[in-house]
Amino acid sequence: MPKFKIFIDSTGDLPKELRDEYDIDYCPMVVTVDEKEVVASLDYDQGYSLKAFYDVMRQGRRIFTSQVPDHVFVEKFTEALDKGEDVLYIGCSSALSASVLAAEKVAVTLREEFPKRKLVVFDSKIACLGQGLMAVFASRLRKEGKSLDEVVAWLEENMFKFNQFATVESLSYLKRAGRVSATSAFFGNIFGVKPILISDRKGQNLAVEKVKGTKPSLLYLAKAIVEAAEDTEGKDIFIGHADNLAGAEFVQSEIAKLAPKAKTYIGPIGPIVGASTGPGTIGVFVFGKEVTLGGE
Repeated sequence: MPKFKIFIDSTGDLPKELRDEYDIDYCPMVVTVDEKEVVASLDYDQGYSLKAFYDVMRQGRRIFTSQVPDHVFVEKFTEALDKGEDVLYIGCSSALSASVLAAEKVAVTLREEFPKRKLVVFDSKIACLGQGLMAVFASRLRKEGKSLDEVVAWLEENMFKFNQFATVESLSYLKRAGRVSATSAFFGNIFGVKPILISDRKGQNLAVEKVKGTKPSLLYLAKAIVEAAEDTEGKDIFIGHADNLAGAEFVQSEIAKLAPKAKTYIGPIGPIVGASTGPGTIGVFVFGKEVTLGGE
């Protein structure tokens, strides 16, 4: 059975230790700061540290993001195909990025060049550590000996069981970036209210609740993700933060009270997602109940 390589992109937010552990590579996107293009590194080692990156936004300077360049897909996919490996790219929700579309265009050409290999472009319908967690599950299935086709079939059946709950300091970043549905925008106009955002079945960020105050919003995240997880024994819960480690650790401590047997992981939100959500964002992610909201 041919081996297959798993790729995410700069919205998948898996840090190096998890990418190494699960043998997952990523196709980097690009951010532009003060007219200077920089690789959107998940390790914050390409021009900006984690704090420096979010300080740019705190200073009111705009950060622009770009999808994965075609040549990056070509280079990354070809390297694997040349080794006799098939390719699975788990991309950012197509509702948030054009990278899935770009990858599929590249894949059409590469499939002709490598007719004996398989190259699957999978639209995760989610981003951030939800997308990353999906890749981790794919890696575990691969380790169990599942074929590429079997893994893709599992993803198609279970993709909407990857849950996201997130809160932001301000919806202004998401609205400006066009990353939140218009029906959610009114939440940002209520002073002191923190919106709770999920990733819906269309792959959009949908505000489903409004909570007064920062601490109550973090308590909400902890409770909501534990409820979404259903059985929490040994369950992975990923917590992402945009230069807000204290907030992430508070959520982690609250999750521990509610689900002491769950396994929590804290990591930074990468520069692409962070540029859209803004500093201070906290997100929690778990595989559990099926998401039913469609963003209508």
